Amino acid sequence: MCVVSVLIPHREASCGNIKVTSPQLGALSGGSTSVTFDVTWLSSWRHTGAGAPAPNNWDAAWVFVKFRKNGGAWAHASLNNTGHSTGSGTAATISVGYPDTSSAFNIATNPGVGVFLYRSGDGAGTFATTGTSLSWNYSQDGVTGSDTVEIRVFAIEMVYVPQGEFFAGDKASSSYSFKQGSTDNDPWWIGSEGAISTSNSAGTGTGAAETAAEYYYRSDFGPNDDANGAAFTIPSAFPKGYQPHYMMKGEISQGQWVAFFNTLTATQMSTRDITAASGKNSDNILSRNNVSWSSGDATLPDRGAGATYEAVAMAYISWADLAAYLDWSGLRPMSELEYERAGRGPYNAVSGEYAWGSTTITQASSISNDGLAAERAQSGANAAYGNHGSVQGPLRVGSFAYGVASRQASGSGYYGAMELSGNLFERVVTVGNSSGRSFQGRYHGNGALNSSGDSDVTTWPGTAASGTGQRGGSWANYSNFLGSHYQKLSDRTNSASIVTGRQADYGGRGVRVAP
Repeated sequence: MCVVSVLIPHREASCGNIKVTSPQLGALSGGSTSVTFDVTWLSSWRHTGAGAPAPNNWDAAWVFVKFRKNGGAWAHASLNNTGHSTGSGTAATISVGYPDTSSAFNIATNPGVGVFLYRSGDGAGTFATTGTSLSWNYSQDGVTGSDTVEIRVFAIEMVYVPQGEFFAGDKASSSYSFKQGSTDNDPWWIGSEGAISTSNSAGTGTGAAETAAEYYYRSDFGPNDDANGAAFTIPSAFPKGYQPHYMMKGEISQGQWVAFFNTLTATQMSTRDITAASGKNSDNILSRNNVSWSSGDATLPDRGAGATYEAVAMAYISWADLAAYLDWSGLRPMSELEYERAGRGPYNAVSGEYAWGSTTITQASSISNDGLAAERAQSGANAAYGNHGSVQGPLRVGSFAYGVASRQASGSGYYGAMELSGNLFERVVTVGNSSGRSFQGRYHGNGALNSSGDSDVTTWPGTAASGTGQRGGSWANYSNFLGSHYQKLSDRTNSASIVTGRQADYGGRGVRVAP
């Protein structure tokens, strides 16, 4: 007998409103079976040309399956490398992702942990398929035909970042941004995933030297950051943003967090409980966070007229919390170079620019449809920052894209990732110390956490958060020298600052090397 459940989907009106419905589990016969479902999201796109209306990229859903047998603990489903079907509807492609993207598929040691589902041809609008089917090797996961099995299908919206060269740094306009020499303010030129060696040199100049292979390190003089002009090597294994990869379209939402949390064991829940004294210390709304939990499943209570804050970005995420979520979902942390690539794209650096390529920023000062799926800031706003008045917390993921088309108006990075400037600090892996530089981008989550609820990927920064930092600023930063400069794309004020705890202006998102 098979019992099938549906994950309550999160809603992100301007980030696709992704929904997974009608899951069905095939017969438990022969060692593998099908997991079939329908999936839809709004505002999907694919454009593979060189010109307008979009860069050479597309959006996608990262889809994975959890199961439990005989009422036990939830576990991650091991997917086969073949046997999947996109179903009917939008013409689509499925690509399988493994924990180690540099090694071959092996159902025992390197299985499919999820798939990317995306348009197979150019187009824009609603993405919808019915009867999409994934092939689950249930025998590998210890399931037999006599077990009672429950499944949940999860989907996370992503954007594809194609292989390409880019600039890191904005001509030394932003605090501690990358530059080529002590007196050469040209930005770093990232032309491959090869190793980068920094040196304490003056640099060769400006203008034509912009694409020179010169790298000078600017320190923020914090206790975890290397010194100005430090000579070190960023290994080829460290992800530099050049290789093709996917990035979450938005920051983790409260709905996504609760869905994750409710698949954990009681012990794991206690570790990941952001409502405890180590976090917001409340089951009420605090800084627009609505998560409530004491036992059983966590909830997002209706605070009136259907306001659950389900689509609002999830704050109070520690580094350990983020690593656990990314391991559980088969993604990985992003590096600070990947962060900068997502905003700037292939364009030349603009001094003092934000993630949308402009030096203009408009503060969100009021909210309509507070806590609902259609929540948005006032017309014309494109960033949440300095909000110590009527807006005291992060906004709905993708809310600035509501009814607007331009990159600046929507507050979007070049490839479609939202809220890279403002809303919540983005937790990244830094290049600013040896712990961060040891990070290897090939290793992704395998869907499983240790018994305490922590990530068990040994090649990532651990729970002590050594090698991590923050980029992008948050809703809580003021719009002065101690505030809005954080939101600038190349600002590195906190890029090697270790923050282990849960704070109201810290969130996160994940990435994955493209199959």
